[in-house]
Amino acid sequence: NYIIMGDFNDNPDSPSMQSLMQMSNLYNPSEQLGSPMRGTANYQCEWNMFDQIIFSHNFLNYEKGTHSFTEANIFDRSYLTEPRGKYKGMPFRTFAGRKYLGGYSDHFPVYIQLKYNE
Repeated sequence: NYIIMGDFNDNPDSPSMQSLMQMSNLYNPSEQLGSPMRGTANYQCEWNMFDQIIFSHNFLNYEKGTHSFTEANIFDRSYLTEPRGKYKGMPFRTFAGRKYLGGYSDHFPVYIQLKYNE
């Protein structure tokens, strides 16, 4: 069982990511998260789902395991967003060029929830 996570610099529906999923028998719950109105990174007013958590199908189907997958989501709380102006609602960046803005990141984090099975 394994989990892969990070900034893939590609959307889940891109040919390269789709090829990886098929060749490696992986599951990418991030495929259902991105939309024209939501994502983890915004570039030129277009949302992208670059940040993803991917895991093996064995991770989902592990019968003797103590966990089950329940949810994947984007952590895009309001305190992580630009509060006003042209970039309102986008990730609150740490820097804009060399200028320090004091934000967290230019990407929203993603997370999964696992349920403990007794």
